[in-house]
Amino acid sequence: MMKANFYLPLFIAMMLSFVNNRTIANNYNEHSFSVLHCSGSNKTTNMKHTILILYRATEYWLQLSREERGEFFEKELAPIMVKYQQALTIRLFDSEAFHAKTSDFMIVECTDLEQYYFFIEEIRDTKLFSEPYIELTDVIMGIENGFKQFEESSEK
Repeated sequence: MMKANFYLPLFIAMMLSFVNNRTIANNYNEHSFSVLHCSGSNKTTNMKHTILILYRATEYWLQLSREERGEFFEKELAPIMVKYQQALTIRLFDSEAFHAKTSDFMIVECTDLEQYYFFIEEIRDTKLFSEPYIELTDVIMGIENGFKQFEESSEK
């Protein structure tokens, strides 16, 4: 069975394609997928997307001293977060004392899913995923007050 961190980029790419370009993916295999474009608007929206990224710290992360973890965060992750701070709001939470399978989670808010996707690609290129220091347990995306925006759009 493939690990969850394999599916994250596929899921994000498919969601990004569908939401931003009104596309659907087909012909997926382990190495590639093609995209079928559908008719429709390709406009940018002002909808606020909230993404919850749930993950579990692995034994490789826990074997590091707190000092080593801090250095990794400062050198590897903080620069990426700073790079995207204009497009994304990123908040980190601890949950190991409250949940058996998810030790931590991240809430990312944005209006531009492309910037979110690029952010995820950059953190995937770190030891966070390659060591791996974390394993994803789930990714949940929602649109803040999406029903209100739908109703306002329908009234026009």
